[in-house]
Amino acid sequence: MKAVRDVSLLSGLSRRTLQYYDEIGLLKPAAIKPSGYRLYDEKCLERLWRILFYKELGFSLVEISSILGNEPDIERKLMEKHRLLLAQKREMLANMITSIDRILEDSFDETMLGVFNMRSFEETKQETQKLAIRKLHEGDPFYDFFQPLIEYKLTSRVGVSSLIRNIRNSANTDWDAIRLKGEEIGGIFVSAMEYGPDSAEAAEAISEFKAYVESHLNSCDSEVLAELSMLYAKNRECVDRHHPGLTEFVSALISG
Repeated sequence: MKAVRDVSLLSGLSRRTLQYYDEIGLLKPAAIKPSGYRLYDEKCLERLWRILFYKELGFSLVEISSILGNEPDIERKLMEKHRLLLAQKREMLANMITSIDRILEDSFDETMLGVFNMRSFEETKQETQKLAIRKLHEGDPFYDFFQPLIEYKLTSRVGVSSLIRNIRNSANTDWDAIRLKGEEIGGIFVSAMEYGPDSAEAAEAISEFKAYVESHLNSCDSEVLAELSMLYAKNRECVDRHHPGLTEFVSALISG
């Protein structure tokens, strides 16, 4: 059995994230001590591996829960596709290293240009994305929580509806990484609500949020935060859809 601290060190996930996974039923501990400490056995750790695997592929936590519970065929196909992708990537890196060695030895020949041919890799990547890609739409927990940020960044130029359309038509997995990090921050906020706005958990949530905002808006000064606070209030119904009171909690931390 491993404690939360050990699982956090192994996986890189924060304790708060693991607690959130427990709260939503995604990753239940094998046992809980009388003191309240969660304990995870080998079966839990394997399930966590699968959760992290699907997060890497870009699935939301809701979708991951569904796959783990009901879709063994899709799960196997995704793993097979991703394994093939990783194997191709490993081969490409090995060929690149060999090519570099030959350049350093001054023994170039035209076949070495083949290491830059990404066609096969991109085809496999696209096939994997067809299985993994999600539609961003209203009702999605990520969309609900980060709609104010999306609106702030894009409404003046292309509009939220255009953003959604562009994401639907995009095969760029960078957005998946952005979305997953945002989803994790949203989970930290929800978990921190239990401890109040003056807690260490709330401080962690707002710190992660500010870093996230700055990375995508290139600024997180008081003016930006004030505007975001107003947008959260404007989108209260949407943001509170899954977690009542979340808007007030986030706005208080942002404006504080």
